[in-house]
Amino acid sequence: MAKIKKNKSSGTSSSIITIDPYSNTSYKFSANELTENDLKRSSFKKSSFFISYVMAKDIVFGTIEISRSVLSDDLQDALEIKAYEDLGLDSSINYKINYVETISSINDQKNYVYDVFAVNSDILTQSFSYLKGKLSYVDYITTAPMLISALYKKSIIDQRGGAECFIYFQKNDAFLAIYQNGRYLYSKSLRYSLKEINERFCSLMGERVDEEIFFDILKKDGLNTSNIKYQQQFMKLFGEVFLYINDIAVYGKRYCSISQIDRVYIGTEIGSIIGMNEYAKSYMGLEAHDFNFSIAINTKEEYVDQIHVMMVLAAQSHLEFDSEKAFNFTIFKRPDPLSKRPAGIFLGAVVAGLAAGLIYPVFNYGFGFYSQVVHEIKNKEYQEKLVIANDMRGQIASLQQDYDVLKSNYDTESNLLMTREGLLKEIKSKRVDYKMKGVIISDLVSMVNKNNVKLKNISQTNNTVILSLVSQNEKNITELIDEIAAIKDEVTETQRYTIRTKTILKNSNTSRYESNISMEAL
Repeated sequence: MAKIKKNKSSGTSSSIITIDPYSNTSYKFSANELTENDLKRSSFKKSSFFISYVMAKDIVFGTIEISRSVLSDDLQDALEIKAYEDLGLDSSINYKINYVETISSINDQKNYVYDVFAVNSDILTQSFSYLKGKLSYVDYITTAPMLISALYKKSIIDQRGGAECFIYFQKNDAFLAIYQNGRYLYSKSLRYSLKEINERFCSLMGERVDEEIFFDILKKDGLNTSNIKYQQQFMKLFGEVFLYINDIAVYGKRYCSISQIDRVYIGTEIGSIIGMNEYAKSYMGLEAHDFNFSIAINTKEEYVDQIHVMMVLAAQSHLEFDSEKAFNFTIFKRPDPLSKRPAGIFLGAVVAGLAAGLIYPVFNYGFGFYSQVVHEIKNKEYQEKLVIANDMRGQIASLQQDYDVLKSNYDTESNLLMTREGLLKEIKSKRVDYKMKGVIISDLVSMVNKNNVKLKNISQTNNTVILSLVSQNEKNITELIDEIAAIKDEVTETQRYTIRTKTILKNSNTSRYESNISMEAL
């Protein structure tokens, strides 16, 4: 339970203001404390976040299918038209219609499936008429059953808890809501509000029992009152109530295609009623938990209607995640900031024009002065750079002259070097190459005579000498070839000549042997 403190100051920049338009009650949540507000006397800062709700009985709920062939731009119009048709809405009444895609829509290949919620705009206007003049906007208005989703988003209840049924009795309404793993599935307004229960009790008793007295009995003694007459009527009355609720829950399970409900939460606007959980267990076959959640640090005194607690959580969820847009039914929207309104845009344009008119002459004068200073600085730098540039140009001209002289000398010396190189090559050819030819011929003549071989002809191609030999004996030619091949250089001890011959042939006419051999000095 949350403690009630009378509000002593206006809202803070981080405050959340909850509004119940049916009971005309309001609370402020700030600094983790919940304090009661008098809407007619309290003042609020613009930064406060205002949240309210619509009772389940004022909501028209249904599921609508739309073909996937409908373009996304036309989807909203198609849904609203279908809502009027399928939900039986009065075409003469303007409705605030919101919708959210269901889980089953994901697996449906042909149609989109949406849960659709419609609220008569006139009911919204009437419900909040008493705030006229005090508040000009309400940031967020949702439905009572949808407030429960905040319990999951703020991790008050585990989102993996399976299917859970919530039953809440208000003085002017009551509702049943089914969620599965934190996702809304189904809700319905119940005909047994606390006032309706009081009327039914009076009918059973055959006498009038004042509402406040009746509610006090329920708060203090619960259904296990010591008054025997009351006790008997309570048993009959709440047996009837929970039999009806069980029928609604059974229908809800079938509608949502779920096999079972795992948990039940039961609460009322006036607080927990002793003995009510036992009726839930008897008629629904489930252990019931109190619909009573603590969010404030001041939690030990008077009971706070859980609708206000859930509105605080829903506001926090909306501000943190901005995830509840589909369930915002407000028609009292906060005005845009002045800068985004036509008057603000016009005012901004006027101010900008005046500022431009005043700034332009100052800018021209300042920019002219700045340009003059920059010009003087740059001109001074230019003169300094010009002196350096002229000096460098003189150095470049002097270096170019030196280069031209060196280039001319280089060309002269290069030509002289080439001439001398040619001369040396010519001298080498005459002194070395010619000498080599003489040496070769001298050696050949000596070896030919020694081996009884005659030299028929001698010719030269480059460094190769070709000998035409004639002998009475093939062996003499062979020995001559071996002797030439065996000659070695006196210095390097390497072979001095290379020698080649193809054949040694016998001339049939002269009976002599002839052969052409090629030899080359190494």
